[in-house]
Amino acid sequence: MSNIKALVVGVSNYYISGAPNLPFCMNDVNAMKKALHNGLKLERNDVITCGSLGDVKKNEFINALSQLTTLTDENDIMIFYFSGHGAKIENQHYLVFSDGLIITQDIIEFFEAVQARSKIIFLDCCYSGNFSVNKTSTFSIEQTVAEFQGKGYAVLSSSNSNQVSYGHPDKPISVFTGFLCEVLQDKHIIRNGKISLYDIQKLVSLYLDVWNRKNPGKQQHPIFRANMGGTIYFDVEDYEPFYTSNIYAEFDKYIIYKVEAVHTGAAKRYAVKAIIKEPLSLEEIGQISLEIKDKIRTAEVYENEIAQKRWAGKLANIIWVYFGRDESDLINGNFICNTTWVDDRQDKSWWYRENGENKLMINGIHFNLHSYYEHLKVFREENTAQKDEIIIKTKEILSHMLTLAENLISLYNEFKNEMFIEEELVEKMELIIPNLESYYFMSTDLGIAPDEIHDWYQSCHNLFGTIYDFTLYYNKKYMSQRTAENRRACMEMTMKQYYSDLEKVSNLEEQI
Repeated sequence: MSNIKALVVGVSNYYISGAPNLPFCMNDVNAMKKALHNGLKLERNDVITCGSLGDVKKNEFINALSQLTTLTDENDIMIFYFSGHGAKIENQHYLVFSDGLIITQDIIEFFEAVQARSKIIFLDCCYSGNFSVNKTSTFSIEQTVAEFQGKGYAVLSSSNSNQVSYGHPDKPISVFTGFLCEVLQDKHIIRNGKISLYDIQKLVSLYLDVWNRKNPGKQQHPIFRANMGGTIYFDVEDYEPFYTSNIYAEFDKYIIYKVEAVHTGAAKRYAVKAIIKEPLSLEEIGQISLEIKDKIRTAEVYENEIAQKRWAGKLANIIWVYFGRDESDLINGNFICNTTWVDDRQDKSWWYRENGENKLMINGIHFNLHSYYEHLKVFREENTAQKDEIIIKTKEILSHMLTLAENLISLYNEFKNEMFIEEELVEKMELIIPNLESYYFMSTDLGIAPDEIHDWYQSCHNLFGTIYDFTLYYNKKYMSQRTAENRRACMEMTMKQYYSDLEKVSNLEEQI
């Protein structure tokens, strides 16, 4: 059984006045069950269905809801899908069952309270955008990013609070459900064996946007709101990452520490990181670089399968060797010098160019001398902070920046939900941007992290930079630099990067 449990409800038959039957809703149930199985890999026992024969009474739904909660634990993902009539009475939204109504907001609040880690609600009914979400997700310093990411609930509705939802004119299911099922089974949005909730709701919204343009008399604008840290990633297929091999070899005077593949379509290229074990002259370093070149020319190190197929069995065309004194130098990218070797098919006048100072030829070896090496090494030694101090300060900034980022994303989603116009979004952003900027600049003043947490620390800084990018698009200072379409595109790209960066930080937290 998977860690995803679902309740799929479709109400076709009604026995209350003012609610005509909806024959296609029982088909929605079957279509959704199939999409959850094919797309998200739920097994038969993971899905509870109500309405396959048309009737769904309130008690049956409540009993199914109770059954769903008993099947889930605190690490699970819970999905609730509803297709049927929706009613709006005195600005309160209701889901309509065969024999009565239940307040939609009560159901949302029920799901908010259940123990499952992640909850998703799909509503395919009229006026379904008439709901609210309780605040936005906050990140506390006591949490890990792994605990934060995906925790909470999200709601995606088929229409806004004033629109009806339609059955499809050419298919025996509803419009929204048809698109949702198609997206759940879409192989093109799978990345590294996963599908994200962000990509699901974005693609459903795109399909409905196209639908609206073709059917101006049957507009459906989906509404998405969430109280969730980041997004949810669903494991939907076996994924074996391409593992890059490495070459490590120790000799009397030097160590080949790492060989990185930097191949292009036109040349097989390696960047070699090497440690000098004793004081050596540049002439001696030059001879070592030739030894390393001879050893590495036949190397078979690749960053992906495409490069492997292109270059397997061929000699390297270009090799750079970067020399440091110790492992810390290599981790932090601080090198005494690097040498360049190219074969006869390359433009040697370009690769071996000199400037008389830092780039020069010594005994036929091209050197690039890093004149700042000693200064950076001393600076690093003098400014490396204690591990615990860096972790505490970084997590404190994380707690503020992630909370502000979620708040900002929520505002942007409400703008997409057409709850306010762009000018109002900019005004609301003005209340967040100064705080976010101050924490970002605070992050640039932290001390240098010890080598043992270098990767985690760097991933946090990448995340801080991505969050800072949110301040650039709906900022009064920069509005004239972009069109409205470009602002949306940039915001969407940054949101996707934000979710990816969160995932990376989460994966590296074991370092601390």
